[in-house]
Parts: sequence; C-alpha cells; structure tokens
Amino acid sequence: MFGEVSELYERLLAELPVDDFRVVAILHPHIWYEHGPHQVHRWLAPHQRSGLMAVPPEHGWRAALVAADLLIGDHGSVTAYGAALGLPTSLAAFPESAVAPGSAVALLGSHAPRLDLTQPILPQLRKTVAEHTPERSAALHQMITSHPGEAAEHLRTLCYSMLGLAEPRTEPSVPPDTARGLPDGDWPWRPTAMHVTGKVHGGCEISLDRHPAEMIPAGRIPERSHLVVAADHPGRRLRAVADVLVLTDAERLGRHAETWLGEAISSHRGLQLAAAVCGDSCIVRTRSGDQARLSGTDDPALYASAVFEWLATGRVLADLSAGLTVNGRPVAVS
Repeated sequence: MFGEVSELYERLLAELPVDDFRVVAILHPHIWYEHGPHQVHRWLAPHQRSGLMAVPPEHGWRAALVAADLLIGDHGSVTAYGAALGLPTSLAAFPESAVAPGSAVALLGSHAPRLDLTQPILPQLRKTVAEHTPERSAALHQMITSHPGEAAEHLRTLCYSMLGLAEPRTEPSVPPDTARGLPDGDWPWRPTAMHVTGKVHGGCEISLDRHPAEMIPAGRIPERSHLVVAADHPGRRLRAVADVLVLTDAERLGRHAETWLGEAISSHRGLQLAAAVCGDSCIVRTRSGDQARLSGTDDPALYASAVFEWLATGRVLADLSAGLTVNGRPVAVS
C-alpha cells in the first residue's frame, strides 16, 4: 500500500478533521530495513508534522490495532489480523495475483470494500463502519486461529513430535504483549501548521474545524480560514504568512514567554495573534496588546483559533467571559 498508494496518508490527513481523527501508520518492517529509518522519516516528515503517527517496526503495531476503530490496509498479515480482531476494514491496495487462493487474506479480499481514491474518503470510511458485521470478522478469525492464545503450546507439541524428542515439562515462553517501543509520554500528533475555519454562534459558542496546512494543495485551502503555525515549524514561508503563531512549549521559557508574545507580534507584520501554550492553558495576545488566558480539556492551541474567530466578527477580547464553549466543551477565560 505504501508503494502503490503513496498519496493515501496525505489524503487522509487533509480530509479528516484534526480534532476528530488520529491517523496511525504501520509500515512493513521490510520498508524500514531496506531503506533505513532515516529515509523513512524523511519521506514521512511532512506527514508527521501534519499529525501522522508512524509506529516503530519492532513493537507497537499490535497495541495500535487494539486501539484502532477503523483499518485501511492491503494484502499483508497486519491487515488480516486487524480485520480478524473485528475492525471495520477497507483495502487501498490488493494485488490479487499475490494472494494464495483459499487463504485468510483471500477471504478478507472477498468481502472487504475497496477504497476509491477518486472519491472523498470520509464518506467511504463511514460507509465501511456502517456496513460492517461481526460475522465477517468471525469467519476470518476462525481461519487465522482455531485455538486463540494457545499457538505456542500446539506448535511446540507438533515440532517435538516431528523431531521424535520429549517435550520440555516447562511452559513455553511467550513474552507479554505490551506497548513497548511506543513513546512513553504523550505522543505528539497535532499538526504544527493548520488551516482553521470557525463560526461564532449565539452567545459565546464557537465551533472550529482544523486541517493540516502542509497536506492541503493551494487551490483547496478552505475559504475564510486562518493559518495557525507553531513557532518551531521548520517552514519559514508558513511562519511568515501565519495569522496565529503559537509557542507550543512556553513552559520551557518560564516568565520569558510573556516577552516572546510581544516580540512575535512586533516582528511578524501580518500576524494577528501570538499565543503561548502552558500546560492546558493558552495565553493569547492581540496586536493592540490585549491579552487573555484560556484553559480547558482540548488542545490549548485550539483556543487561539477561537479567539481569532471571535475577534474576526468585530467583537472585543474583553467580552470573552464565563460561558464560553469551543466545539461544545467549556473553556475558562481569565
């Protein structure tokens, strides 16, 4: 899939709203070992800056499958395992000639829908979920294993009998299935540059949609959107044309974060807002020097966009007060 449908990750990241979806890539180990981790990360660098999470080749793919709600795959074994777990599955690539007739993968190919990249992706994914039935997963699961969790015991018994040797009395060693290999802390997944559209409803209700800026072609940038860019984004052009510049690690600067806000406003002529993320809060400063702190349970950078949309309607920062909700969740303002 990675070789034949290389634009898939870009399409997924561009079309799926940032705050509703997370996209995780499980690449075949041969890709990592043939080309090397450095090259793989070079290929995927724009995608990872846009929110793609690439699972390391050694560990973590099973944890990712367990956590997933939907799977897009090819004729590889990981796709079959995910479908057997009960995940609604669609196929982005499926070379029929490379699949053994009568195999579990062939069964998967006989009923899994194909993803059509000439059409919008999100409606297809929703259709896959709506039409998924447990019976499909059960049949595939039965083909993959008739003795779940007992493969080590059965295979060892078979192998020792074929060798004509006595089987060891001890239990076969089966390492626990863990998330080892995945990052220990929070896994950065939010894009570092986003086009954001929003609407201010009655009172203090604001709704926002965010999409990765690097994945959207120039001709498809949403109308009436504003551009939010992280201060450490490597793209100088994107930083230069940002409407909102965000310092994502303001805690590192301590009290100097306030100084950064002023310097960002004065040094970027077209900048409308400067924002600094501190924990679950976002401090926002306008070009006129007005400042507010917004706190909630979402990505704090989301609140900078809420302020932008609020001011774009002609309102003033001082009117943002108790009762503010962003995407339906309460936000404290001080």
